[in-house]
Amino acid sequence: MPKTKKKVVDPKHKMSDFLEKELIPLISSQINCNMIGRVISYSKTDHRCSIQPLPLQSDGDKRAPLVECVVPSSIWQLDKVLGKLSSGWEPMKVGSVVSVAFCDREMDNWTGKSNYAIETKRVHSLQDTIVQAVILP
Repeated sequence: MPKTKKKVVDPKHKMSDFLEKELIPLISSQINCNMIGRVISYSKTDHRCSIQPLPLQSDGDKRAPLVECVVPSSIWQLDKVLGKLSSGWEPMKVGSVVSVAFCDREMDNWTGKSNYAIETKRVHSLQDTIVQAVILP
């Protein structure tokens, strides 16, 4: 009985090269996780700010500002308390460098403590930004 030849599905590695070198990097470039930026406006009453991302685009231009970024109570309450207790405390302000994260799902209907409806398939969007930490006040 003659031996059967093994058929190689991708003998020249075209498909695996495409997946590894093209498709996976393309998908990864569309998933926003964390970024560093500078605060360009800050509403202490609404606990929202606008942030200019510090990484430049691939063409060297600045990225569009991130607007309506949520400033969590872990930051603004600490600023409020330590600002009264310590003369050396520097709160988050315009010009501060911060780390931001992008929510897994849209935040359009989020109002605070209660559950909220998701109306779009938007994920990891630059529109759904929360300040994580102040890096340089």
